[in-house]
Amino acid sequence: MRIEQYDYLLKCIIVGDAAVGKTAISVRFAEGKFRDDYKVTIGVDFSIKMMNVYGSRVKLQVWDTGGQEQFSYIRPIYYTGATCGLVVFDKTNRISFNNVDKWIKEVFDNRGKIPIIIVGNKYDLTNHAVTTEDGTNLAKKYNTIFFDTSAKSGRLVDLVFKTLVQMVLDPEFIDKLTKTDEGIEQPKVIYDGAYENYNKFANRASANFQAGNNLEALFALEDALHWAKAAEYEDGIRWAESQIAYITQLLNEDIFMEKKDIILYCENCAVYYQVKKDGVYSCSKCSAILKKM
Repeated sequence: MRIEQYDYLLKCIIVGDAAVGKTAISVRFAEGKFRDDYKVTIGVDFSIKMMNVYGSRVKLQVWDTGGQEQFSYIRPIYYTGATCGLVVFDKTNRISFNNVDKWIKEVFDNRGKIPIIIVGNKYDLTNHAVTTEDGTNLAKKYNTIFFDTSAKSGRLVDLVFKTLVQMVLDPEFIDKLTKTDEGIEQPKVIYDGAYENYNKFANRASANFQAGNNLEALFALEDALHWAKAAEYEDGIRWAESQIAYITQLLNEDIFMEKKDIILYCENCAVYYQVKKDGVYSCSKCSAILKKM
């Protein structure tokens, strides 16, 4: 079985009051689905996802801690080794927002000033008790970023985690992000940054395709699609999806393939892998056994 390779191993903790959607955010990110059957997290839940950030393979461990007071004696154990964190509140629950300061203090007391992002969950609901401006102003207090998310719809969940990893890998990320004209709201800055990333990966995909590096082009297109969705850029989404379909077809037809390499395919994730030696390999995303093309 293939040993999973990665450049960075990061540990993310998710904290916040009970029932704000911490587990739902973790599940949405790791599994791409929404759970609406709320169950109290006893101590901690744990999930892993592989990511491509800045051209590096990142293995992100997500630790979702129980928010109830009776678990306060357990939580410090799970802060050990944390490199970043999300502080989550429920946009329909003002008390959970008021407690964000307490949660940030607990994180900093246990791990120092690691990168954090403040997250207002349940954006899909209409009875908001906390505005985007409230969240943005609180984030400025801690020199970080605020996101309105919905674990139910998936709104900005992937972008939250990708941004958090960027903050870890690039200590100057926040300073670069906030070097904007006065009056520009952070949500717009996020979208602008997402659009810039879309352009970067789209150009990378085009360059790789022109050079005959179809697998690399496919990987770059997947990143471009991610950022196009984050920027809500419909033309970019359609372009990336069409190019992914086209290059996938080329790979299926065995066009432009290097005969000295072995091409493997994961049916579950529709992802291709290129290896030098024959053997049994598993998908880095879902662990399914790969099939030879």
